Amino acid sequence: MIKKIWLVGLLGVASHFSQAQETKIDTTALMILDKMGAVFGDLSAVGFTSKVAKDVAYTDNFFIKEFSSSKVRFVGPDKFSVRVSGEKKEDLYTYNGSQVIYYSFENNIYTVADAPDNLIETIDWLYQDLGVELTTADIFYPTFSRDFVEEMDYIEFLGVTHLNGERVFHIGAANENVTIQFWISDDGYYLPMKSLITYLDGIQSRQHETDFSGWELNSAYPVSMFEFLPPPGARQITWISKDKD
Repeated sequence: MIKKIWLVGLLGVASHFSQAQETKIDTTALMILDKMGAVFGDLSAVGFTSKVAKDVAYTDNFFIKEFSSSKVRFVGPDKFSVRVSGEKKEDLYTYNGSQVIYYSFENNIYTVADAPDNLIETIDWLYQDLGVELTTADIFYPTFSRDFVEEMDYIEFLGVTHLNGERVFHIGAANENVTIQFWISDDGYYLPMKSLITYLDGIQSRQHETDFSGWELNSAYPVSMFEFLPPPGARQITWISKDKD
């Protein structure tokens, strides 16, 4: 699996991709994904807002749609701040290079955990040990396009279209479990504008859609943004590994 795949695919292309009998890797699509990765690799800091709509199981045969948004700021090699607003939550995750802090605005509780000394390892550790998925983190991995090719049986450049009035490159991909689409800006920066995955490995297909906006490139974020000061009355709790009962 490509880390935690945060991307998402559309049913309309699912049938098209699933009919492909041979592996197809489109060099134009790969060039665009490589350029996107190169842009992120050259940045010292990046910020953006993501809006997510995902299908979650309500009953055994019925999914409901959940919505959330995140304000994300990454500073290489060892800082991040992610504030997540959902239908039933308002959470903050901060990382200062040595510790990750989680804070719940709703419950006024927080927890602190020692973490690896860099972003990539910390993001992996959060997911593997604590079950925390940071929005869209996969795209910032230096090996993203290579990992993507290894996972997909079919990758195709679907052409140029417009999204929210902006010219974008449209890329589709698929394997036996998912179909994936990207819309990437055609403005020299190759920034993702939208991603869409349809999971096909269950009784019913389900989707996870992310829209990106408000990109901030190489902004000089203050160091204090990545330090956490407990609010008055906040109660500290223990962060328990997902492998423990």
